Amino acid sequence: MQYGDEKNEMLARIVHEGFITASEREPLERQLWELLNNPKIANWFSRDWEVRTEVPILLPGGEENRIDRLLVKDRKAVVVDFKTGARKKSDEKQVLQYIEVLRQMNFHEVEGYLLYLRESEIIEVKAGSKSKILHRAKDKDQLELGI
Repeated sequence: MQYGDEKNEMLARIVHEGFITASEREPLERQLWELLNNPKIANWFSRDWEVRTEVPILLPGGEENRIDRLLVKDRKAVVVDFKTGARKKSDEKQVLQYIEVLRQMNFHEVEGYLLYLRESEIIEVKAGSKSKILHRAKDKDQLELGI
C-alpha cells in the first residue's frame, strides 16, 4: 500500500489473492485503522510524499540492503523501517546507515524511524543522539500485524 486511501483496495486484493481469508480482513482492517489513526504514521501514507518501497541501497563496505519505505519531497527524505519482532539495537544502527547514505546523496534533511508493529511503537532515530520513543500503544496486545 503506497497511500492510506488505498487501504480498502489493498485489503480486497490480498483477500482475492489468498494472502488472508475474508474472515481475517476485518481484524486486519481494524489494525490498519489503528495505525493510520496515528498522525505520524498517517503522514507516512500521505499523498504529500513521493513514496518508494523496498528501495535497494548500497551501504558502506559494499553490503546491499533495502529500505522498507522511503518518502521524498524536494530535498527531504524520511526513512521508515518496519519491524515485527522485539526491539534490537542493531535496528537503530541499520536506520542510521540509511540516513548517512541518503545525506551523501545530497538530501538536505533526512529523518529516520522504526515502527515496531506488534507494539505499535514508533522510534525516532537520530545520528549523534539517543533515539526517542514517539508513540507506544497503551495495550501491548492491541496489534498483531505480521506484515
